Amino acid sequence: MGFMDEYHTESARRDVSALQIERSYRQVPISLVINLLNGFILAAVVWTAADTSSLLLWSLLLIVVTGGRFLVLRAFRKAAGGGPLNHEIWRRRFVIGACAAGLVWGAAGVLLFHPDSFPHQVFLAFVLGGMLAGAIPVLSSVDHAYPCFAIPVVIPISVQMFTWGDHVHLTMGLMMVIFAIAMLASSAQVRSLFRDSDNLRNELFSSIEAGHELERMVRQDALTQIPNRRLFEEELETEWRRSERESISLSVITADIDHFKEFNDHYGHPDGDRCLKKVARALQAALSRPGDVVARIGGEEFGFLLPRTTLDGARNVAEQLRDGISKLNLPHDGSPTDGKVTLSFGVASSDQASVNSPAELLRASDMALYDAKRRGRNEIVLSSQGI
Repeated sequence: MGFMDEYHTESARRDVSALQIERSYRQVPISLVINLLNGFILAAVVWTAADTSSLLLWSLLLIVVTGGRFLVLRAFRKAAGGGPLNHEIWRRRFVIGACAAGLVWGAAGVLLFHPDSFPHQVFLAFVLGGMLAGAIPVLSSVDHAYPCFAIPVVIPISVQMFTWGDHVHLTMGLMMVIFAIAMLASSAQVRSLFRDSDNLRNELFSSIEAGHELERMVRQDALTQIPNRRLFEEELETEWRRSERESISLSVITADIDHFKEFNDHYGHPDGDRCLKKVARALQAALSRPGDVVARIGGEEFGFLLPRTTLDGARNVAEQLRDGISKLNLPHDGSPTDGKVTLSFGVASSDQASVNSPAELLRASDMALYDAKRRGRNEIVLSSQGI
Protein backbone atom coordinates (compact mmCIF):
# COMPACT_ATOMS: atom_id res chain seq x y z
CA MET A 1 0.00 0.00 0.00
CA GLY A 2 1.40 3.37 -1.03
CA PHE A 3 1.61 6.47 1.09
CA MET A 4 -1.50 8.04 -0.46
CA ASP A 5 -3.51 4.84 0.02
CA GLU A 6 -2.46 4.72 3.67
CA TYR A 7 -3.38 8.40 4.03
CA HIS A 8 -6.86 7.90 2.56
CA THR A 9 -7.41 4.76 4.65
CA GLU A 10 -6.45 6.56 7.83
CA SER A 11 -8.59 9.54 6.86
CA ALA A 12 -11.58 7.27 6.26
CA ARG A 13 -10.98 5.59 9.63
CA ARG A 14 -10.96 8.96 11.37
CA ASP A 15 -14.18 9.94 9.59
CA VAL A 16 -15.91 6.76 10.73
CA SER A 17 -14.68 7.25 14.29
CA ALA A 18 -15.97 10.82 14.27
CA LEU A 19 -19.40 9.67 13.07
CA GLN A 20 -19.55 7.05 15.81
CA ILE A 21 -18.62 9.52 18.54
CA GLU A 22 -21.11 12.13 17.38
CA ARG A 23 -23.87 9.52 17.14
CA SER A 24 -23.10 8.26 20.65
CA TYR A 25 -23.30 11.75 22.12
CA ARG A 26 -26.67 12.21 20.44
CA GLN A 27 -27.91 9.14 22.33
CA VAL A 28 -26.59 10.27 25.71
CA PRO A 29 -29.69 12.29 26.78
CA ILE A 30 -32.02 9.29 26.73
CA SER A 31 -29.33 7.20 28.43
CA LEU A 32 -29.09 9.70 31.28
CA VAL A 33 -32.86 9.75 31.72
CA ILE A 34 -33.03 5.94 31.82
CA ASN A 35 -30.16 5.83 34.33
CA LEU A 36 -32.01 8.15 36.69
CA LEU A 37 -35.40 6.46 36.25
CA ASN A 38 -33.98 2.98 36.85
CA GLY A 39 -32.01 4.28 39.81
CA PHE A 40 -35.11 5.84 41.40
CA ILE A 41 -37.14 2.67 40.78
CA LEU A 42 -34.42 0.52 42.32
CA ALA A 43 -34.14 2.86 45.31
CA ALA A 44 -37.90 2.81 45.81
CA VAL A 45 -38.06 -1.00 45.70
CA VAL A 46 -35.19 -1.58 48.17
CA TRP A 47 -36.02 1.44 50.36
CA THR A 48 -37.34 -0.61 53.25
CA ALA A 49 -34.84 -3.44 52.88
CA ALA A 50 -31.51 -1.66 52.26
CA ASP A 51 -29.39 0.23 54.73
CA THR A 52 -30.53 3.86 54.58
CA SER A 53 -27.06 5.40 54.62
CA SER A 54 -25.88 3.02 51.89
CA LEU A 55 -28.95 3.80 49.80
CA LEU A 56 -28.48 7.56 50.17
CA LEU A 57 -24.76 7.26 49.36
CA TRP A 58 -25.50 5.26 46.24
CA SER A 59 -28.25 7.65 45.15
CA LEU A 60 -25.90 10.59 45.61
CA LEU A 61 -23.23 8.86 43.51
CA LEU A 62 -25.80 8.21 40.77
CA ILE A 63 -26.92 11.84 40.71
CA VAL A 64 -23.35 13.20 40.72
CA VAL A 65 -22.17 10.93 37.90
CA THR A 66 -25.30 11.57 35.83
CA GLY A 67 -24.90 15.31 36.34
CA GLY A 68 -21.25 15.13 35.33
CA ARG A 69 -22.13 13.27 32.14
CA PHE A 70 -24.79 15.86 31.39
CA LEU A 71 -22.21 18.65 31.72
CA VAL A 72 -19.90 16.80 29.34
CA LEU A 73 -22.78 16.45 26.88
CA ARG A 74 -23.55 20.16 27.07
CA ALA A 75 -19.86 21.00 26.54
CA PHE A 76 -19.78 18.68 23.52
CA ARG A 77 -22.80 20.37 21.96
CA LYS A 78 -21.26 23.78 22.51
CA ALA A 79 -17.95 22.66 20.99
CA ALA A 80 -19.73 21.04 18.03
CA GLY A 81 -21.45 24.32 17.24
CA GLY A 82 -18.18 26.25 17.30
CA GLY A 83 -16.20 24.44 14.61
CA PRO A 84 -14.11 21.27 14.10
CA LEU A 85 -13.85 18.88 17.04
CA ASN A 86 -10.93 16.97 18.48
CA HIS A 87 -12.82 13.69 18.44
CA GLU A 88 -10.15 11.78 20.36
CA ILE A 89 -10.61 14.05 23.39
CA TRP A 90 -14.38 13.65 23.28
CA ARG A 91 -14.01 9.89 22.84
CA ARG A 92 -11.95 9.68 26.04
CA ARG A 93 -14.50 11.78 27.91
CA PHE A 94 -17.31 9.56 26.67
CA VAL A 95 -15.48 6.42 27.81
CA ILE A 96 -14.72 7.97 31.21
CA GLY A 97 -18.42 8.78 31.61
CA ALA A 98 -19.35 5.20 30.73
CA CYS A 99 -16.80 3.85 33.21
CA ALA A 100 -18.12 6.13 35.97
CA ALA A 101 -21.69 4.98 35.31
CA GLY A 102 -20.52 1.36 35.37
CA LEU A 103 -18.83 1.87 38.73
CA VAL A 104 -21.99 3.42 40.18
CA TRP A 105 -24.19 0.57 39.04
CA GLY A 106 -21.55 -1.91 40.12
CA ALA A 107 -21.60 -0.31 43.56
CA ALA A 108 -25.31 -1.07 43.70
CA GLY A 109 -24.35 -4.75 43.70
CA VAL A 110 -22.60 -4.18 47.01
CA LEU A 111 -24.38 -1.33 48.74
CA LEU A 112 -27.94 -2.42 47.84
CA PHE A 113 -27.48 -6.19 48.04
CA HIS A 114 -29.83 -7.43 50.76
CA PRO A 115 -28.27 -10.47 52.48
CA ASP A 116 -31.57 -11.85 53.80
CA SER A 117 -34.08 -11.03 51.05
CA PHE A 118 -33.79 -13.26 48.02
CA PRO A 119 -36.53 -11.39 46.08
CA HIS A 120 -34.58 -8.14 46.50
CA GLN A 121 -31.41 -9.88 45.33
CA VAL A 122 -33.22 -11.18 42.24
CA PHE A 123 -34.69 -7.76 41.53
CA LEU A 124 -31.25 -6.12 41.86
CA ALA A 125 -29.73 -8.70 39.49
CA PHE A 126 -32.64 -8.13 37.08
CA VAL A 127 -32.09 -4.35 37.10
CA LEU A 128 -28.35 -4.67 36.56
CA GLY A 129 -28.90 -7.14 33.74
CA GLY A 130 -31.33 -4.72 32.15
CA MET A 131 -28.75 -1.94 32.39
CA LEU A 132 -26.21 -4.17 30.66
CA ALA A 133 -28.60 -4.95 27.81
CA GLY A 134 -29.91 -1.39 27.46
CA ALA A 135 -26.44 0.12 27.24
CA ILE A 136 -25.48 -1.82 24.11
CA PRO A 137 -26.93 0.55 21.47
CA VAL A 138 -25.70 3.64 23.33
CA LEU A 139 -22.13 2.59 24.13
CA SER A 140 -21.17 0.09 21.44
CA SER A 141 -20.16 2.68 18.83
CA VAL A 142 -17.19 3.96 20.81
CA ASP A 143 -14.07 1.86 21.46
CA HIS A 144 -13.87 0.45 25.01
CA ALA A 145 -16.99 2.29 26.21
CA TYR A 146 -19.24 -0.74 26.65
CA PRO A 147 -16.69 -3.06 28.32
CA CYS A 148 -15.72 -0.20 30.62
CA PHE A 149 -19.36 0.06 31.68
CA ALA A 150 -20.34 -3.61 31.73
CA ILE A 151 -17.42 -5.17 33.58
CA PRO A 152 -17.68 -2.95 36.70
CA VAL A 153 -21.43 -3.61 36.74
CA VAL A 154 -21.30 -7.40 36.64
CA ILE A 155 -18.29 -8.19 38.83
CA PRO A 156 -19.62 -6.97 42.26
CA ILE A 157 -23.04 -8.66 41.97
CA SER A 158 -21.43 -11.87 40.68
CA VAL A 159 -18.94 -11.90 43.54
CA GLN A 160 -21.81 -11.41 46.00
CA MET A 161 -23.62 -14.41 44.53
CA PHE A 162 -20.53 -16.61 44.55
CA THR A 163 -19.72 -15.56 48.13
CA TRP A 164 -22.92 -17.03 49.45
CA GLY A 165 -21.85 -20.38 48.06
CA ASP A 166 -25.19 -22.20 47.98
CA HIS A 167 -26.45 -23.86 44.84
CA VAL A 168 -28.99 -21.17 43.93
CA HIS A 169 -26.59 -18.24 44.39
CA LEU A 170 -23.79 -20.02 42.55
CA THR A 171 -26.19 -20.65 39.67
CA MET A 172 -27.32 -17.02 39.65
CA GLY A 173 -23.72 -15.77 39.81
CA LEU A 174 -22.76 -18.06 36.93
CA MET A 175 -25.78 -16.88 34.94
CA MET A 176 -24.76 -13.23 35.52
CA VAL A 177 -21.27 -13.94 34.25
CA ILE A 178 -22.57 -15.82 31.18
CA PHE A 179 -25.07 -13.05 30.51
CA ALA A 180 -22.34 -10.41 30.77
CA ILE A 181 -20.12 -12.35 28.35
CA ALA A 182 -23.04 -12.63 25.92
CA MET A 183 -23.69 -8.90 26.20
CA LEU A 184 -20.01 -8.13 25.56
CA ALA A 185 -20.11 -10.33 22.46
CA SER A 186 -23.34 -8.68 21.31
CA SER A 187 -21.79 -5.26 21.85
CA ALA A 188 -18.81 -6.25 19.70
CA GLN A 189 -21.16 -7.39 16.94
CA VAL A 190 -23.22 -4.22 17.18
CA ARG A 191 -20.06 -2.14 17.03
CA SER A 192 -18.95 -4.06 13.95
CA LEU A 193 -22.34 -3.41 12.34
CA PHE A 194 -22.09 0.29 13.18
CA ARG A 195 -18.60 0.44 11.73
CA ASP A 196 -19.59 -1.39 8.56
CA SER A 197 -22.64 0.84 8.17
CA ASP A 198 -20.57 4.00 8.61
CA ASN A 199 -17.94 2.69 6.18
CA LEU A 200 -20.62 1.98 3.61
CA ARG A 201 -22.13 5.42 4.13
CA ASN A 202 -18.73 7.08 3.69
CA GLU A 203 -18.07 5.02 0.57
CA LEU A 204 -21.49 5.95 -0.79
CA PHE A 205 -20.91 9.65 -0.13
CA SER A 206 -17.44 9.38 -1.70
CA SER A 207 -18.91 7.66 -4.75
CA ILE A 208 -21.60 10.31 -5.09
CA GLU A 209 -19.02 13.09 -4.78
CA ALA A 210 -16.75 11.33 -7.27
CA GLY A 211 -19.70 10.98 -9.64
CA HIS A 212 -20.52 14.66 -9.33
CA GLU A 213 -16.89 15.56 -9.91
CA LEU A 214 -16.70 13.28 -12.96
CA GLU A 215 -19.93 14.76 -14.29
CA ARG A 216 -18.51 18.24 -13.80
CA MET A 217 -15.25 17.27 -15.51
CA VAL A 218 -16.92 15.83 -18.63
CA ARG A 219 -18.85 19.09 -19.00
CA GLN A 220 -15.96 21.44 -18.35
CA ASP A 221 -13.19 22.46 -20.69
CA ALA A 222 -9.93 21.27 -19.15
CA LEU A 223 -7.86 24.22 -20.37
CA THR A 224 -10.09 27.22 -19.73
CA GLN A 225 -12.19 25.78 -16.86
CA ILE A 226 -15.41 27.02 -18.43
CA PRO A 227 -18.18 24.76 -19.81
CA ASN A 228 -17.37 22.73 -22.90
CA ARG A 229 -19.37 22.01 -26.05
CA ARG A 230 -21.19 19.06 -24.45
CA LEU A 231 -22.70 21.21 -21.71
CA PHE A 232 -23.40 24.00 -24.20
CA GLU A 233 -25.41 21.69 -26.46
CA GLU A 234 -27.29 20.17 -23.50
CA GLU A 235 -28.21 23.61 -22.21
CA LEU A 236 -29.16 24.72 -25.72
CA GLU A 237 -31.65 21.83 -25.99
CA THR A 238 -33.07 22.60 -22.53
CA GLU A 239 -33.43 26.33 -23.15
CA TRP A 240 -34.91 25.76 -26.59
CA ARG A 241 -37.69 23.62 -25.08
CA ARG A 242 -38.30 26.27 -22.43
CA SER A 243 -38.43 29.05 -25.03
CA GLU A 244 -41.02 27.11 -27.05
CA ARG A 245 -43.07 26.26 -23.98
CA GLU A 246 -43.11 29.82 -22.63
CA SER A 247 -43.00 31.61 -26.00
CA ILE A 248 -39.87 33.58 -25.08
CA SER A 249 -36.79 34.53 -27.06
CA LEU A 250 -33.56 32.56 -27.01
CA SER A 251 -30.39 33.93 -28.56
CA VAL A 252 -27.02 32.40 -29.35
CA ILE A 253 -23.69 34.09 -30.01
CA THR A 254 -20.71 32.33 -31.50
CA ALA A 255 -17.33 34.01 -31.31
CA ASP A 256 -13.92 33.20 -32.67
CA ILE A 257 -10.48 34.62 -31.81
CA ASP A 258 -9.22 36.42 -34.89
CA HIS A 259 -6.04 35.09 -36.52
CA PHE A 260 -5.41 32.62 -33.71
CA LYS A 261 -3.28 30.36 -35.92
CA GLU A 262 -1.00 33.32 -36.54
CA PHE A 263 -0.93 33.96 -32.77
CA ASN A 264 0.30 30.41 -32.12
CA ASP A 265 2.80 30.62 -34.97
CA HIS A 266 4.20 33.90 -33.64
CA TYR A 267 4.18 33.28 -29.86
CA GLY A 268 4.04 29.50 -29.58
CA HIS A 269 1.34 27.16 -28.29
CA PRO A 270 2.01 27.70 -24.53
CA ASP A 271 1.30 31.41 -24.98
CA GLY A 272 -1.68 30.46 -27.12
CA ASP A 273 -3.08 28.43 -24.23
CA ARG A 274 -2.54 31.33 -21.84
CA CYS A 275 -4.33 33.60 -24.29
CA LEU A 276 -7.31 31.24 -24.41
CA LYS A 277 -7.52 31.20 -20.61
CA LYS A 278 -7.48 34.97 -20.35
CA VAL A 279 -10.06 35.38 -23.09
CA ALA A 280 -12.32 32.77 -21.46
CA ARG A 281 -12.14 34.52 -18.08
CA ALA A 282 -12.93 37.88 -19.66
CA LEU A 283 -15.89 36.49 -21.60
CA GLN A 284 -17.26 34.81 -18.50
CA ALA A 285 -16.86 37.97 -16.45
CA ALA A 286 -18.73 40.01 -19.08
CA LEU A 287 -21.92 37.99 -18.65
CA SER A 288 -24.06 39.55 -15.95
CA ARG A 289 -27.07 37.20 -15.68
CA PRO A 290 -26.95 33.84 -13.84
CA GLY A 291 -28.80 32.02 -16.64
CA ASP A 292 -26.35 33.05 -19.38
CA VAL A 293 -23.80 30.44 -20.45
CA VAL A 294 -20.41 30.78 -22.11
CA ALA A 295 -18.61 27.67 -23.33
CA ARG A 296 -15.56 26.77 -25.32
CA ILE A 297 -17.08 24.92 -28.27
CA GLY A 298 -14.01 24.61 -30.46
CA GLY A 299 -10.28 25.29 -30.51
CA GLU A 300 -10.52 29.09 -30.37
CA GLU A 301 -14.31 29.27 -30.69
CA PHE A 302 -16.75 30.20 -27.93
CA GLY A 303 -20.51 29.92 -27.69
CA PHE A 304 -22.93 32.01 -25.66
CA LEU A 305 -26.41 30.97 -24.67
CA LEU A 306 -28.72 33.86 -23.73
CA PRO A 307 -32.20 32.84 -22.52
CA ARG A 308 -35.00 35.42 -22.61
CA THR A 309 -32.93 37.61 -24.95
CA THR A 310 -33.99 39.06 -28.30
CA LEU A 311 -31.69 39.56 -31.27
CA ASP A 312 -31.14 43.22 -30.37
CA GLY A 313 -30.45 42.29 -26.74
CA ALA A 314 -27.93 39.69 -27.87
CA ARG A 315 -26.20 42.32 -30.03
CA ASN A 316 -25.80 44.50 -26.93
CA VAL A 317 -24.29 41.54 -25.08
CA ALA A 318 -21.89 40.97 -27.97
CA GLU A 319 -20.81 44.60 -27.74
CA GLN A 320 -20.06 44.12 -24.04
CA LEU A 321 -18.08 40.99 -24.81
CA ARG A 322 -16.05 42.76 -27.50
CA ASP A 323 -15.35 45.67 -25.13
CA GLY A 324 -14.23 43.23 -22.46
CA ILE A 325 -11.71 41.62 -24.80
CA SER A 326 -10.52 45.02 -25.99
CA LYS A 327 -9.78 46.07 -22.42
CA LEU A 328 -7.50 43.06 -21.98
CA ASN A 329 -5.05 44.66 -24.44
CA LEU A 330 -3.50 41.31 -25.25
CA PRO A 331 -0.75 41.90 -27.84
CA HIS A 332 -1.04 40.07 -31.17
CA ASP A 333 1.93 41.03 -33.29
CA GLY A 334 1.17 38.13 -35.63
CA SER A 335 -2.19 39.59 -36.66
CA PRO A 336 -2.25 41.07 -40.19
CA THR A 337 -5.17 43.35 -39.29
CA ASP A 338 -4.68 44.41 -35.66
CA GLY A 339 -1.93 44.64 -33.07
CA LYS A 340 -3.95 43.04 -30.28
CA VAL A 341 -6.24 40.05 -29.73
CA THR A 342 -9.79 40.58 -31.05
CA LEU A 343 -12.86 38.42 -31.55
CA SER A 344 -15.50 38.20 -34.23
CA PHE A 345 -19.12 37.57 -33.26
CA GLY A 346 -22.13 36.02 -34.96
CA VAL A 347 -25.55 36.54 -33.37
CA ALA A 348 -28.81 34.65 -33.97
CA SER A 349 -32.17 34.40 -32.23
CA SER A 350 -35.09 32.02 -32.08
CA ASP A 351 -37.32 34.96 -33.07
CA GLN A 352 -36.14 34.54 -36.66
CA ALA A 353 -38.72 32.84 -38.85
CA SER A 354 -36.35 30.33 -40.44
CA VAL A 355 -34.97 29.12 -37.11
CA ASN A 356 -37.03 26.08 -36.12
CA SER A 357 -34.63 23.99 -34.05
CA PRO A 358 -31.60 24.32 -31.77
CA ALA A 359 -29.35 23.11 -34.58
CA GLU A 360 -30.70 25.79 -36.94
CA LEU A 361 -30.19 28.45 -34.27
CA LEU A 362 -26.57 27.45 -33.82
CA ARG A 363 -26.08 27.21 -37.59
CA ALA A 364 -27.50 30.72 -38.05
CA SER A 365 -25.05 32.18 -35.54
CA ASP A 366 -22.19 30.28 -37.22
CA MET A 367 -23.12 31.75 -40.59
CA ALA A 368 -23.23 35.23 -39.06
CA LEU A 369 -19.79 34.60 -37.54
CA TYR A 370 -18.50 33.59 -40.97
CA ASP A 371 -19.81 36.89 -42.35
CA ALA A 372 -18.04 38.77 -39.55
CA LYS A 373 -14.77 37.08 -40.49
CA ARG A 374 -15.34 37.82 -44.16
CA ARG A 375 -15.96 41.50 -43.42
CA GLY A 376 -12.55 41.96 -41.85
CA ARG A 377 -12.86 40.51 -38.32
CA ASN A 378 -13.42 42.22 -34.96
CA GLU A 379 -17.02 42.60 -36.14
CA ILE A 380 -20.47 41.78 -34.76
CA VAL A 381 -22.87 40.46 -37.38
CA LEU A 382 -26.51 39.61 -36.84
CA SER A 383 -27.98 36.64 -38.62
CA SER A 384 -30.14 37.72 -41.54
CA GLN A 385 -32.09 34.45 -41.78
CA GLY A 386 -35.79 35.05 -41.83
CA ILE A 387 -35.52 38.80 -41.19
